Amino acid sequence: MPDLNTYLQYNDPITIISRSGTPQDPYVDRADSLPVINGMITLLELPSPTDKVNIAGFVEIDQEVFENRPVLNEHEFLVHYGMGVIQFHASQEGTVHLCRYKGRGLIMYPASRIYAMVTRNPDVVVTLQDYIDQIQAKIDENQIALGRIEDAIKHSQEQAELSKLATDNANRAAENATESASKAMDAYNTTRLVFLEPVQDLPELRARYPFPQIGWTAQTYKDGKRYRYDGKNWIEIDVFGQNLQVVNEFKDGLMSVAEHLKLKDMPLELQDRVIVLCKGSYIFQEPLDTLAPFPFSGEIVKVEAICANSGQTETEVTVERTRDFNTWLNVLDRNLKFNPNAQKDDKQVVIKHKQVAAGDIFRANVIKAGLNMQSLTIQITVRT
Repeated sequence: MPDLNTYLQYNDPITIISRSGTPQDPYVDRADSLPVINGMITLLELPSPTDKVNIAGFVEIDQEVFENRPVLNEHEFLVHYGMGVIQFHASQEGTVHLCRYKGRGLIMYPASRIYAMVTRNPDVVVTLQDYIDQIQAKIDENQIALGRIEDAIKHSQEQAELSKLATDNANRAAENATESASKAMDAYNTTRLVFLEPVQDLPELRARYPFPQIGWTAQTYKDGKRYRYDGKNWIEIDVFGQNLQVVNEFKDGLMSVAEHLKLKDMPLELQDRVIVLCKGSYIFQEPLDTLAPFPFSGEIVKVEAICANSGQTETEVTVERTRDFNTWLNVLDRNLKFNPNAQKDDKQVVIKHKQVAAGDIFRANVIKAGLNMQSLTIQITVRT
């Protein structure tokens, strides 16, 4: 490393970084490509006078020769080794030359000793240090201003985030309100009942009320069934009326005595009973309102499902049973699944809990509701 020498007796010392030129601290080979400005090139380091300066196509002259004829020829140059400056002929102004030499260090002058003439009436001298101090003061002022601007930007960003959060909450509330209103309207359309005069049977019902509205409900005399219009079709919702008599061995009812006796004679293994769970309107992700108590003990042999209007997306439904209305057991190993645009389930369920006890209560629970799916019916066949 070159030595760092400073003259500390001055307030703003000149700093000299120099090499000794010994094998332990040798001079460094330099090749500076620099332009001629005002007839001179200022090298990046002080050149060694012993090793001289080499410039291709030019001849260096000594100071003594220059003193005898203070004019340089076009291909001559003069080196001021104490200052690291090379002097050229005026014809070389602006040209660039590659200067090869051995660098022995450099001299660094303090900014306080570099001056500029501002005016000449009277002469006013400003040093480079004065300009540096003024620039630093402006930089400090700008840093303070930038800090305030950054704080204002940060505050604005925080307010913008709060505003965005408030807007998101408002949009979410609006969406929830719209969804709630839609669900309320769906619930109204699916539960509204407007009772009409009874008719003989379903064909007469359609003939008497050719332009029904959602919720219109009428009973038929012939079989005591009640039908409700869901917007597309007349859907049977229940069987009601005094004319619906229970059959026994001595009196006809919904079934004739002969049919009743024939049914009683059937072997037990052929008595398959069916539980039907249904909903006649749009399907949502929720347990169906219909609960089906089963008064017999037996074994579930089949579970299948259909819908009147298929969903545009996948639907999954569980079939569950309980005895205490608190704990519901899924009787299947996997959920009933409707593929998009399918009106029947995919027939891939396996019954996991087959045994049914008298008094078990069944329900259907929609785990995933297909878009626009309507009129779901699930049939559970129990062999008693």
